[in-house]
Amino acid sequence: MKTIVHKIRLKDISLYHEFRDWVIHTDYQACHQLDSVLAFDVIDVSQPADAQFHLIEIIRVSGLEAFERDMQTPIFQSLVARFEQMAEVIEEISGERIGNGYQQ
Repeated sequence: MKTIVHKIRLKDISLYHEFRDWVIHTDYQACHQLDSVLAFDVIDVSQPADAQFHLIEIIRVSGLEAFERDMQTPIFQSLVARFEQMAEVIEEISGERIGNGYQQ
């Protein structure tokens, strides 16, 4: 399993509530149609307009090749188009989880 982490900066902080609503009602729901996505979370980090970044997203995928195929689908492309109207990824990191991790 591969984990991808994006730092996200809103293009305008006034879009915060609209972006949050879109994540909950559209972005999360679309994951059901993306076979490679095993888990997806968006985390609120900071709301000041001048923050370096406002949110992070954590995407756990079955593999990069499968995720790249999903990225070519119309549903994923529609997500990208809407995302880019409101926000930008300012940094991306990815890696493999060590062991099974911990969850209580």
